[in-house]
Amino acid sequence: MTEEQLALALDVDPITVSRFERGVTLPSLPTLHKLAGVFGVPMARLLDDAPRLEHADAGAISALLANLSQDERDFLIDTVRRFCALASHRRTR
Repeated sequence: MTEEQLALALDVDPITVSRFERGVTLPSLPTLHKLAGVFGVPMARLLDDAPRLEHADAGAISALLANLSQDERDFLIDTVRRFCALASHRRTR
């Protein structure tokens, strides 16, 4: 389904759908209800999955950091930051 098709189904502008996808704005409750109907899923399903995974990852990382000294934490954070920059650079090649 294209952004334009979804916009028509939701009775919103295609730019609005793009903003939803990018997380710039959030749909209203009535729009979420329409969105659930378009995709044939309960509204709760739209609100359920993605944030949990992000929070679970953050919790796992936090637990790993808990027993490290501040110097070890700083080293690890710097290493992850460098790895992310390298990975980002490789994707843009």
